[in-house]
Amino acid sequence: MSECGTTADDALLRWSLPADNFPGARRRSLLARALLRRMLVHTTGIPPGGWVFEVESSGRPIVRNASCDRVPSISLAHSGGWVAVAASDAGATGIDIEVHRPRRNFNGIAAAAFGPDEQWLVAADGAASFYRIWTLREAMAKASGEGIAEVADRIDRVANGPKEGVWRASIGTTRWLLAHTTPVSGLSLAVAIRGPLWPRTDRCAPDMDAEPAWELLQGERKPYV
Repeated sequence: MSECGTTADDALLRWSLPADNFPGARRRSLLARALLRRMLVHTTGIPPGGWVFEVESSGRPIVRNASCDRVPSISLAHSGGWVAVAASDAGATGIDIEVHRPRRNFNGIAAAAFGPDEQWLVAADGAASFYRIWTLREAMAKASGEGIAEVADRIDRVANGPKEGVWRASIGTTRWLLAHTTPVSGLSLAVAIRGPLWPRTDRCAPDMDAEPAWELLQGERKPYV
């Protein structure tokens, strides 16, 4: 969603709470929290006032609700005027979006951050492979809480996955549910859930599936859900 415009204004008006407005909060952060609260209300049926957002020392956002024994994992991202959010009760969740910038040094960045097989894909396929790999690695790093150090550790993680869709992967000793899509031309979106996946019992979110709920909005466009 664009940081400006009637769609953003409506989301902020309907779904923001005073507690969201922390010192120094930018409009995009407030908008992401409003979208997350709307998603959580719609998927759980729990009123909006019970959802409180906090940030771990690693920078990973979390949500709390006194009515829940276990709350969904949440994640948010923004790029080039787009805001995306994701939530899942199946495991730690990360989301990333990137607006494509055609003049970046894709091979140079890949050499500094990606594994050998991923570097080969970028050399062969250019921007499309670069942004698929980057967004997936970023989403995985958000889910694990490791941040940029994991994004740029030069270990192959997603070289063998499909270009689009949802799939499961085992990377080292960790199981993942991964997804990548290009919802509009020039934009990559990836979601990652870090396993082991939680059993679907005693949940706060009875209507959520193992695959994450996610939403991407920009300007007056309709949401992709």
